[in-house]
Amino acid sequence: MGTQRDVDILRDRVHFHSTKLLLEIQREVQAIRRDLAEIRGILVTIMADGNPADHSQFDGQSIHIPDVPEEIVGRFLDAVRHDAPETFHDIADLPLREGFDALVYNFAKSTVVFNPGSDLSQRVPDETHFVNLLKSKWILEKLGRSSQLEAAGSASLWASYLLELKLDINKEYERFDSNQLVAPPEEAVSRLPDECFSIWVVEAQPLRPSELAAQRPLEEQILELLLPDSNGTRQTFLHVFRRSAVEFRLVTTTKDLTNPAYHQERDFIVNTDSTRVIPAYATPEGDNDSNNLLLSSTHVQDLRWQYLANSEDVASLQQALIGYRVHHTMTQISWSFNGSTNPGKKGKGKLQLWQLQHLPHMAGGGDEIANPSRLSNASPRSTSGSYNQRQHSITSLSSTSIFSGSSTISTVTGSRGNGTTVLAPEPPVMVLFTMYEGKYAFLYLELNAQIFVNPESCDCRKNSRRECHTVVLESKQKTLEIKRLCAQHKSGQGLYTWDLARFRIPRHPEFESVEVLPKVKYLTLHFQSVAEKDEFRTELSSLERLRNLEQRRYRNILSERDQRAQRPEGRSK
Repeated sequence: MGTQRDVDILRDRVHFHSTKLLLEIQREVQAIRRDLAEIRGILVTIMADGNPADHSQFDGQSIHIPDVPEEIVGRFLDAVRHDAPETFHDIADLPLREGFDALVYNFAKSTVVFNPGSDLSQRVPDETHFVNLLKSKWILEKLGRSSQLEAAGSASLWASYLLELKLDINKEYERFDSNQLVAPPEEAVSRLPDECFSIWVVEAQPLRPSELAAQRPLEEQILELLLPDSNGTRQTFLHVFRRSAVEFRLVTTTKDLTNPAYHQERDFIVNTDSTRVIPAYATPEGDNDSNNLLLSSTHVQDLRWQYLANSEDVASLQQALIGYRVHHTMTQISWSFNGSTNPGKKGKGKLQLWQLQHLPHMAGGGDEIANPSRLSNASPRSTSGSYNQRQHSITSLSSTSIFSGSSTISTVTGSRGNGTTVLAPEPPVMVLFTMYEGKYAFLYLELNAQIFVNPESCDCRKNSRRECHTVVLESKQKTLEIKRLCAQHKSGQGLYTWDLARFRIPRHPEFESVEVLPKVKYLTLHFQSVAEKDEFRTELSSLERLRNLEQRRYRNILSERDQRAQRPEGRSK
């Protein structure tokens, strides 16, 4: 609707100004013709008797246009005071510029645009076109009596302009006199609403800028965040539209609450196959209070810093692009492989626990779904809070494609009818943001059912549990499959190649090429306090319960499918 409105406004403006321009050209041509005719007359007179005659210029006084009906005049008098320009004070003294604009505008929308047919019914113009012709004649008369026109003089451009318009209006009336056109019934004209009798040209609102923040075909909006750029009455928002599983359109818009005409926006395409998602907020030596992601193309030098208001918004944007919900975050975590103290096998950094959960389409969802950042607003220590949010997201989404956390159920159509595909659930993930040999690095560990916390391997054996700050992760398969991804260069320029998108879902083309560390039998995590260690254990247990729930649900679906296949009615279908 907004686009069609803009097209209509633009078309009306072009028509209005082109009509004024055409009339001005016609006036100039007519003036030249009159000058030529006068010169020819003078020459003829001189050649005949040598005395030039005094020829009065044609002033249009001989043209008589029928009067406007009194009932219509009354409605014009009522309308002339509505939306009047500041220069209008009295009906007997119309301002020239605004008056001529009104005359040209209404005449351009009169019967001059009507092309009659041969039948009688096809020679009756629209009532609004007819009223605009009457309106043009009425405005013409008022301008002709204006003291401003009299002050301008009969030789002014205004006077010539008025004469030209009078000739054009007269031609329209002649179409009625010659039965080319037939006036519509009076009762039909009298029933027209008041807006059809409006006089003045009301300046239209400025054309709206292109609405980049509007959802386009084949994309869905999944996120909207208020940015810290907002100041006073101006608010800046980030809108994220999902175009495919790996491509997104990010739009920033700035609007002024006190000035509807102020509107700035820009968009940016992110394809996680070729755009790096750089967690600048998580640099181990940086400011842990920073809230920004850096988006960088792998093909060209194109950096985009996305500053966000808080850590919850950072997690929401990361979730939109990567597909994993940040279940929990902790900082200043020390880690080591196999208890080693050698460089490269120990370090410090930020820790995050992830759960696969794609952001749903905002339209039609509840308030929690419409503002996905609220999913991370629950207390990180609340196990039941995480579970309730998880359950809400499961039941609020479309049954056609259900993003049920880490597994996906989709309806597919085949030659024998509809069917259901069920993808095995992805396990939760633990990611450490750290350094390796002076380079930014990720340590990535999938928390599958083989991973467990071994309480016999930590300091609880030596000290009281209340004094133990350590958690040891091991695998039933004897070694942990920890992936390590490093930036291409050391810190500084290396930041721009520290790509979190390698771990996105669906799998990145280069995911399988990420280095897997050999012979890691256990991973030791050392926390700053016993409370932080307990916090980690609680959140890890929460993710394990969710993982087991997903696995159990997945097995139940497969079991039900197999049971249906074994039934006679199932086999007959």
